[in-house]
Amino acid sequence: MLKIVEIHSAITVQNEYIVLQNQGVVTVNLKGWAVCTDAYLLENELFMKSGMYVFRMSEEVKPYTHVVLFTGAGESGWVPTNDGRLAYCAYWGNSERVWSVAKNINVLQLVSSRPIAEPQSSSLTK
Repeated sequence: MLKIVEIHSAITVQNEYIVLQNQGVVTVNLKGWAVCTDAYLLENELFMKSGMYVFRMSEEVKPYTHVVLFTGAGESGWVPTNDGRLAYCAYWGNSERVWSVAKNINVLQLVSSRPIAEPQSSSLTK
């Protein structure tokens, strides 16, 4: 389970980030997890896109491992930390600060999805 453990507010977009940690006992795949502000949850269409980041990469995050989401631009990947472990750094590429100006920040997991198939016309006429 990913949880927010730190929010680093900053004056510039390049220095703003949040830190997530897998606080569960099993490895978590980042793909499909999302971080958003209340603007997204309140259906504020003007801020929906700018207030939500969805992890699209398929990265395995082991228990107690950190994920750092930078608001600015950069190259995502695994980096060593001071304690000798690895952390995954993701970069949104946003041009404006998001977390520093948000009231609340939420972590969401898209639990499942499935394709919807159109019914065959022959099955409807039988």
